[in-house]
Amino acid sequence: MILKATDLREKSETELKEELETLRKALFESRMKFHSRRLENTSSLRELKKSIARIQTVLAQKKEAQVA
Repeated sequence: MILKATDLREKSETELKEELETLRKALFESRMKFHSRRLENTSSLRELKKSIARIQTVLAQKKEAQVA
């Protein structure tokens, strides 16, 4: 589930925070599957981490824009 920054910028802060929470839960579940050797697609861990980072970046940009 790769999210693009342009799509994320269109969403509100509450939607982004909900999406962030969902992705963090998915990452946790994927890590548990990875360590129990049940995760088939190991590249999904990297994609989830990058999507989380993108959301955090957009949230920081929005917060910075409000302050300025």
